[in-house]
Amino acid sequence: MSQFNIGSKAFIAGENLEAFRRVKLSAGSGTQVEYADAGEAFIGFTAAKAVQGEMVSVDLKTTGRTYKVEANGAIAVGGNFYGANDGKVSATVNGSIQGRVLEAAAADGEIIEGLLV
Repeated sequence: MSQFNIGSKAFIAGENLEAFRRVKLSAGSGTQVEYADAGEAFIGFTAAKAVQGEMVSVDLKTTGRTYKVEANGAIAVGGNFYGANDGKVSATVNGSIQGRVLEAAAADGEIIEGLLV
């Protein structure tokens, strides 16, 4: 039976996950997610923290909305963001631009608002 989701979907955490970080499907799985590292494609952002094996809600990547994202360092307001390790976002060019920040981040670990492009 086929299904569809608008907005969020629950997955199994393939590793311990923090909230507001980029995730990808684990290799060979349609039900488990893990961090998307620098330069890797992602399917969405974790909505909450989860321990490996628990269910985690993922806000699926789409345009037309904003997301809470975790920065890995300083990013200027209006600046582009790229994928960084452990699902964070960065101002450092690595792969394709993934979005723009609507708030500045001054340090690693700050949660800011981002818009996908």
